[in-house]
Amino acid sequence: MQTILIATQKGGTGKSTLARNLSVAATQDGRNVLCLDLDPQGSLRGWWESREADTPAMLDRDPPPHDLRATLNGAKGQFDLCIIDTPPAHPEWLTETLEAADLVLIPVRPSPDDLRAVGTTIAAVNGAGVPFAFVMSQTPRARITEETARILAQHGRVAPANIAQRVVYAETSATGQGVTEAGDDKAASEIAEIWQYVRGILNG
Repeated sequence: MQTILIATQKGGTGKSTLARNLSVAATQDGRNVLCLDLDPQGSLRGWWESREADTPAMLDRDPPPHDLRATLNGAKGQFDLCIIDTPPAHPEWLTETLEAADLVLIPVRPSPDDLRAVGTTIAAVNGAGVPFAFVMSQTPRARITEETARILAQHGRVAPANIAQRVVYAETSATGQGVTEAGDDKAASEIAEIWQYVRGILNG
């Protein structure tokens, strides 16, 4: 089972948006996906509880962070991909959690505040020795989006598609859908391209 951890120490960057939509896209691609929500806010679990479909799956309870490895080991026989949402902070258990991942995705908004804050996350991921990639989120059609992508590319890989500012991302957080299920072709194309990129990294 492969594990994707979505992490950044900046709040409001769209971690849960990325987690839920990536999990749906992976499920549609034939993966048996388990979602785990380590964020006390429980946004990913709240979305999943409003979802009608049985997949992707979640456990009855999300594990305490220190039990994550045991949970992942127990899930290996049933799932082939696990996507984990994390809190917008640097808790003392984050390094141990990062080390359990095969890939870390770092969502970043195109803003000076996000760029200033992302260095801490990069340092933590590099310290854990885990591959990572940036995913730009909530992107407007503006020069700052291109400038942010250029700056991030100096530090690591950047997904070729951005999660744009679209109402459908907020709407589907309440309906339990992924945007690839909601009939918005532009949003669906963004997420599908990001998933194909992530799948390529995981497949080596």
